[in-house]
Amino acid sequence: MRSVIYHQYGEPSVVLHLTEVPELPAPAEGEVLIRVRSRPVHPGDLIGIRGRYRAPGNNAPVGPDGARPGFEGVGVIEAVGAGIDPARGLTPGARVAFFPARWAWSDRVLAPARFVTPIPDDVPDAVAAQLHVAPLTAALLLRAAQEAGAQRGDVIALSAAGGLVARVTARLLLDAGYQPLGVVRSEQAAAALSQQTPQMEFLSTEQADWARKIFPLTKGRPVKVVLDAVGGKVASTLAALLADGGALISYGDLSATPLELPALSFSTRGISIRGVSVGRWPALPDAVRAADLAMAISLAQSAPDIFRVAAEYGLAAVGEAVQHAERAGKDGAVLLTELR
Repeated sequence: MRSVIYHQYGEPSVVLHLTEVPELPAPAEGEVLIRVRSRPVHPGDLIGIRGRYRAPGNNAPVGPDGARPGFEGVGVIEAVGAGIDPARGLTPGARVAFFPARWAWSDRVLAPARFVTPIPDDVPDAVAAQLHVAPLTAALLLRAAQEAGAQRGDVIALSAAGGLVARVTARLLLDAGYQPLGVVRSEQAAAALSQQTPQMEFLSTEQADWARKIFPLTKGRPVKVVLDAVGGKVASTLAALLADGGALISYGDLSATPLELPALSFSTRGISIRGVSVGRWPALPDAVRAADLAMAISLAQSAPDIFRVAAEYGLAAVGEAVQHAERAGKDGAVLLTELR
């Protein structure tokens, strides 16, 4: 079987390569073996390949066997382990999405059955491949905003507003009665997103005075919560505009640049910073996870245009794929597919 692998941390387009690896064993009890058809390239995947998830000062190298990226995708079940109820629809030949499962950038994965989702016939592979990470992160962000005190009608700013997580989150915020405000890198992206989602305002950091335009767009209403995937100057600027008692909720670090906030923001204004990671979603109660997955499937069926695809590449073209995934102005996900 083929798998994308890297033996040292670094620039993904340089350190990643496709190689032959041993076939996976038969699924153990509670597992399914899936032939993967498609999987997205996430920013979080690339952060890991660069070694940025390591704690400060930890310069430990990749292990001697290398590391294989990817946790999400869609495919077809080839075999099931013992103890899986056929009524769940997890039978050989069934089309399913999965998250989390290690080594998704491979021809096959072994996944715990509890993290495998049967896919309705009306949801195409390109959408099903994106069914978990972005919608589930959006559900976590919505709950985090609510826990931070956001009320119906409050302004909630989203950086990287053209990304899938932000698009899904904006949809959930609008449905829940909030006023989302999107921040993107380019005027072109802001204009396109304004046409796609006319219910919300967008602005671009391409303009030097972009922060001054926020309050006119919100009609003077303060920002209650910032949902940030960028970090650095963008997140710091948005955090400075928060209402007293507001919250910056981080779920990414696309800029790889530290935040810069005055200490008095916390002591005198009550600003708080917290984080959300989809890596913590699997530990949630079964009922919460089931509701989140039902939301994701409903969204995939009712609004498939949210799950746009910028390009598809075969595994052998992984270097080109990861470069495309970080291209400015990219509209949609980059997928690694079964294309040879």
